[in-house]
Amino acid sequence: MDKRTLDQRIAQQFSALTPKLQLAARYVLDHPRDVAMQSMRALGQAASVQAGVMLRLARELGFDNYEDFRTVYKTWLGQGTDTFSARASALQQREVQNADARLMADMLQSETQNLTQTLAPEAVERFAAAQKLLAQARHIYVVGLRSLFPAAYYFSYACGMFRQDTTLLTSTGGVFTDALRKVGAEDAMVVFSAAPYARDTVAAVEFAHERGARIVAVTDSTVSPIAGPAHALLLFANASPSLFPSVVPALSVAQTLVAMLVQSGGQASLDEIDNSEAQLRRFDVYARTGRS
Repeated sequence: MDKRTLDQRIAQQFSALTPKLQLAARYVLDHPRDVAMQSMRALGQAASVQAGVMLRLARELGFDNYEDFRTVYKTWLGQGTDTFSARASALQQREVQNADARLMADMLQSETQNLTQTLAPEAVERFAAAQKLLAQARHIYVVGLRSLFPAAYYFSYACGMFRQDTTLLTSTGGVFTDALRKVGAEDAMVVFSAAPYARDTVAAVEFAHERGARIVAVTDSTVSPIAGPAHALLLFANASPSLFPSVVPALSVAQTLVAMLVQSGGQASLDEIDNSEAQLRRFDVYARTGRS
């Protein structure tokens, strides 16, 4: 069994697991490298469960013992890349002279690893499916609240340069869901959400799904509450030593989707971009730098 198959099995059985096993399963899905590199005891501690829970999870998933379960992740990691993540790890291990330098090294390591996982080669098919879904949509609704609002705003703003059918849902004036009154089966919703999941985001996804809209879920786990209704699921890693989980990977997903939509948009997208630039020049939006 490979990691992708095992991840799918975990997601399929997740709702039937006990709360403690769900806690362990969620950690496994979100931290596969830890599974490969840490002992059962250390992994259980990191997941806030007893080591025996990790063993029970392995058996619940069809393995005779924990080591067979762990081997799947060791094999996956061995087939990985000795690229940015490894270099960032080496950077962190270098001797530093002050706390600021150490923190910056930690940030670099976590963000590099996040982006390596989020934009890994195996994600290409998922991105292509999301792009196709969005390109065919009559209207695109965009959702992202709290710390993930920047990703949603960027996606909506950038799409506004070459599409006239994108609506960003905001909470201004308490009218967050009002824009969804006309959502239907010909529409799509791009939603950015990570733990802890905002209730309004989940409610918006459920409503749009009930109306038949196609959901592109950009989230942190296959067991996220917005993953189930998704027609296209884009996962991002968001580990960070900072106050909040990182928003950089979600922004990278937004930027990548926009680039793919422009790339496939043909002459119609180019014409819309020309029109947008003309309007910006008419209102003298940007400061002049003296460059031609």
